[in-house]
Amino acid sequence: MKCVVIRLSNEYFGINIHQIRSIERLQNITKIPKTISCVKGVKGITNLRGNVIPVVDLRERLSMESTSYTDQTRLVVVTINDTDVGLIVDAANEVLDIQEEQIQPTPTVNGNSIEFLAGIANLENRILILLDIEKLLSSDVVIQLEQLKEMKESLVTS
Repeated sequence: MKCVVIRLSNEYFGINIHQIRSIERLQNITKIPKTISCVKGVKGITNLRGNVIPVVDLRERLSMESTSYTDQTRLVVVTINDTDVGLIVDAANEVLDIQEEQIQPTPTVNGNSIEFLAGIANLENRILILLDIEKLLSSDVVIQLEQLKEMKESLVTS
């Protein structure tokens, strides 16, 4: 499995390369008030090469402490159910080829597995938490993000 390694704080995560459309420098994000506040991590929308896409801060989505954006901050664009979503990460600058035997099953907490984890890669020099982006951004979240995008596009064309 090929994955892109992203960093959030001092933690490293892997996203299957097939789920990633592009990796971009962070751009201006337009906040839209009173929209989908129940979706943790949603920051607003951005214009990426003429396409308006919703943006989620992955730190906030994973209940991690927020921080200021830096020159290393990236927007990882993933496609879920034909919807592009930008994920703000601290850094994304490495692609790894992980062998199946290096991947351990998702750990359980109180008898329940953590749904948005695809597994744990036990590498020689570190542990990599593998994310299942489709589960992390559940269908309800994607629907709400698509509604946010449509609302902004209708404002732009009006």
